[in-house]
Amino acid sequence: MDSNTLSPEWKRLADLPDAEGFAGSYAGVSNGALIVAGGANFPEKPLWEGGPKRWTDRVYLMTETSAGWQDATPLPCPMGYGATASLPQGMMLIGGSNAGGALSDCLMLEYRDGQVVCRTLPSLPVALTGHAAAVMNGRVYVQGGSLAPGEQDAESRLWVFDPQTETWSEGPALPGRGRFLHLMAMLGNTIYVLGGIGLKEGENGRMERDMLTEAWSYSEATGWRRLAYLPRFCAAAPTPAPVINGRIYLLGGDDATVKGFTPLNHPGFHNVSLCYNPSDNSWAEAGSVAAARAVLPCAVWKGLAVIVNGEQKPGKRSNQVWGARL
Repeated sequence: MDSNTLSPEWKRLADLPDAEGFAGSYAGVSNGALIVAGGANFPEKPLWEGGPKRWTDRVYLMTETSAGWQDATPLPCPMGYGATASLPQGMMLIGGSNAGGALSDCLMLEYRDGQVVCRTLPSLPVALTGHAAAVMNGRVYVQGGSLAPGEQDAESRLWVFDPQTETWSEGPALPGRGRFLHLMAMLGNTIYVLGGIGLKEGENGRMERDMLTEAWSYSEATGWRRLAYLPRFCAAAPTPAPVINGRIYLLGGDDATVKGFTPLNHPGFHNVSLCYNPSDNSWAEAGSVAAARAVLPCAVWKGLAVIVNGEQKPGKRSNQVWGARL
């Protein structure tokens, strides 16, 4: 199949009511409502003018009948760059970071009686940022990430949360490279870990980025399995990666082709997508993305894979919200 056949159909939703928009937000669904929470931006002045990054505690809500976004009760503290899991119990926010560093905090946001109610869950066993999550058979699987901001470590460990008992356990670590800003997905009884960024030692002794093309699957029955390599780098694309017609979609993100630019003159991220077909372990080009973004969440809502805000380029956010038809 060619990319035109595989390319999703896009629909623009109401912009988030913030002039800057956010990167690293949490997005999920509870009782039919789409919820967006947290993230960070540069509201005072741009990054390239020395503007400070500010994390937010804001929560936004869109119901199946509302025409746009409503403000909801803020989070207990500003946070972003964590992972989200949509569960029958609500939208789970997992770790992340804020101005104080990496977080182990976990929250459950539930939409009921016209408002978003927040309660605290048991914390992650470790503080994590830049990790990813996927839900399989009612349990939440959290893989990778960094123990602290600053891209000086990359995790391979797998953590599993059981919502029935509200307990964490450690699963078998991914046998490949530690990674962050990777993607996860779930299809059937299998979760997938795709792409992302690893670390290697640079010339000055500091760790530097190493873009990954590894892909892995995990199930309770078979454990970890290595899959076909991505045809090109992909990191920081919307996650959990949506499944459309039996294929897992990597919608844009950072493919490491844009190098040597400052935040001021950066041309923006690429707007093309890849899809993975688990039935024959193959990758294909999947057409263009409606909005080229990186470091953003994805949530399935009303027959759409909704991608929320994200970076247009380093330091520059977007407040747009788009949906790809499932």
